[in-house]
Amino acid sequence: MKRMLLNCFALVAEALLVLPTPVNAQDYIPVPTPRPTATEQLGDLLKSTSLSGLPEEEKACRKRLRQKGVRFKAIEQISGDGECGIEYPLDIGVLPGGVKLSGRTILNCDAGEALADWTAGVAAGAARAQFQTTLKRIDQYASYDCRTRNNRPGAKISQHSLGNAIDLGRFHMKDGTVVDVATSLPAETPEQRFLKTLRDAGCTFFTTVLGPGSDVHHHDHFHFDIISRRNGYRYCK
Repeated sequence: MKRMLLNCFALVAEALLVLPTPVNAQDYIPVPTPRPTATEQLGDLLKSTSLSGLPEEEKACRKRLRQKGVRFKAIEQISGDGECGIEYPLDIGVLPGGVKLSGRTILNCDAGEALADWTAGVAAGAARAQFQTTLKRIDQYASYDCRTRNNRPGAKISQHSLGNAIDLGRFHMKDGTVVDVATSLPAETPEQRFLKTLRDAGCTFFTTVLGPGSDVHHHDHFHFDIISRRNGYRYCK
């Protein structure tokens, strides 16, 4: 009996010698993959919502806007009554050179690019030439709006209804100067030369340019749009 007990103790001792060294639970629980930061999550969301399903030409247009310094937000498709609506609308807040747009400016990308090019190529330079300062803000009076031309019953659909048009009324300079399209000024003032430059050069970037003197509906603002006409015809009045 004594020999049997000794043999049992020997077997237990041998088993204890081969047991692994005890470890803490944290040593063998898999380390979880770090969660993305809030900024990373937002970036991924913006990428998926702004690029997912977009045609290549739309992606290219948005890329050009960013390269030109335009700040915008992609919003959901707008489906209005009849022909109204924008398939890929943009909410544009800042134009090249840091020029801000007042209010909410909803356009399609092509119209946004025309506005950006006109701002950088004409309006910014005209502000420096006439007032020796920089253009700070533009008051827009209308962008997307589902309606007929000049709100007349039975008239053709307005280009505002497609996100192709914008109305601009006042221009604010960094030095505090404000130029209002509706103001009647002598021809040889910096303000009038500034407005004339904006209007005359508008037809290089837009296919329609209207303003004071065109008709009673445009006495206080410039209307710019990018309607496509036969043979590339442009209407500037």
